[in-house]
Amino acid sequence: MPRGDDLIATIEAIHAAGLDPNCWPAALARAAHLGGGVAATLELFDRTTLRHRGMYSWGIPRRDEIAYLEHFAALNPRLPGVAKQPLGGLAWDRLLLSEETMRQHPFYAEFLPSIGLRCFVGAVVASSEEEFAGFCIHHAPKQGHVDRAEIALMKRLAPHLRQAFDVARRLETAGELRQSLERALDWLADGVLLMRHDGAVLYANEAMQAIARRGDGLQLRNNRLAFAASEPHDRLNLALSAIARLRTGDIGHPPAADFSVPRSSQAPPYLVSVRPLLGPRGREHAGAVAIVFVRDTASRHAAAISILRSVLGLTEAEAHLAQALQGGMTLGAYAKAHAISLNTVYTHLRSMREKTGCRRLPELISRLNDLRVPLRSR
Repeated sequence: MPRGDDLIATIEAIHAAGLDPNCWPAALARAAHLGGGVAATLELFDRTTLRHRGMYSWGIPRRDEIAYLEHFAALNPRLPGVAKQPLGGLAWDRLLLSEETMRQHPFYAEFLPSIGLRCFVGAVVASSEEEFAGFCIHHAPKQGHVDRAEIALMKRLAPHLRQAFDVARRLETAGELRQSLERALDWLADGVLLMRHDGAVLYANEAMQAIARRGDGLQLRNNRLAFAASEPHDRLNLALSAIARLRTGDIGHPPAADFSVPRSSQAPPYLVSVRPLLGPRGREHAGAVAIVFVRDTASRHAAAISILRSVLGLTEAEAHLAQALQGGMTLGAYAKAHAISLNTVYTHLRSMREKTGCRRLPELISRLNDLRVPLRSR
């Protein structure tokens, strides 16, 4: 039987691998040594085709692993039997195959001897309708079949392997969701930040990074949002404090905040909105308590113009008129503000109606408002 400290160290290595996939080779090595094996593998299979979806290994040279994945895995006679085992179920050669089958099968007669392996003991560590995963400790030919002690050790390791593999898949899924969310946020014309309770910035989308690089009234310094004026800084701190109290159950102070940030260039101020984040997030954004939107009205106007032109096929002049109509400006006021004749405005309006299929002005404005999604233009 393995020593207690060796078993504990192996279990700790397995759980560490669940949190960081780069640790799987080290965990496999510890498990192989503990079980008296010369190699160990963690393999994920498609249940229908029995094809690999992923693999970690220790003790198998890379060239042999490639040969296994490209050719011999399809010949592996163990897989059908392993696939039938329940979650947490154990498997070894004599449980699945007869000695005669093992002697005659190319997998046992050709491939395994070529890489110095023969028998195995394993456990099913994940199982669903679509896939299953198996962990195996492999022995050299001279070691013969696994014994009861080695099977008992696998039984002790199996629950920890299941937990670690489950954590790894959940973190992988969370990472994929996080990346999808970040790609979606990068399409927004507004700057977006995820912040910790102390104001530390955990994430900034592309628009926010572009705003910060201009340094026109605000910047990102040392992973924090820095303002040229003091009042916005105070307003942000008050909002974060209110969010912190909300998370402790104090609902007496509104956690949302909206304020303007003056710009050094005298351009229209940025509009900042702070909102609480109370749901769970991936570990990369763990600790984020607030989402902060920074609206640059000038760049947002340009993005909206681009979208109107792209989606509805409007000309530059028509898109500007559409923006004015969305803002409530009358046709006469628009003509006066842009020093053009009212006939020219009506010509633009008639063309816009034809392109959108809208007969009446309220219908046109409603159609334009349907496109008021603050996306960036590429």
